[in-house]
Amino acid sequence: MQRKLVLWFVLLIVGFLAGFILQYARLQQVQQELSASTKQLGSCQAGEQLSQLRDTATAMFLEAVQKNYGKAGEDSKEFFDQAQRIQSSTGDPALRNLLRDTLATRDQITADLAKGDAAALSEIQAIVSKIEQTAKY
Repeated sequence: MQRKLVLWFVLLIVGFLAGFILQYARLQQVQQELSASTKQLGSCQAGEQLSQLRDTATAMFLEAVQKNYGKAGEDSKEFFDQAQRIQSSTGDPALRNLLRDTLATRDQITADLAKGDAAALSEIQAIVSKIEQTAKY
């Protein structure tokens, strides 16, 4: 009788351990999948931010081409604010450098648009071109 009780106890412990080990292995697999999904989500979010930045730069350029400098000035403020946010949050050094160089032109472009100077077009076009090239990668 005591032998049966010990045998049942041992089988119970082995059953619990087997279940624990299987669940632990499954947990590790799910954590790896979650980590991969989190990285992919971060990449997608960065791509979305860059696409929005490109769209804003393109809108700014189109407004300047149409000589609607007031609207282009509003778009430039939004563009440079977006660029500032992305630069401070990105981990990509190449993108950070591109945005730093872009932000260095902020005052010149803003002044040119405020004056209604067509010289802003070439500066904005260079920015749109650089961002377009970066967004392709």
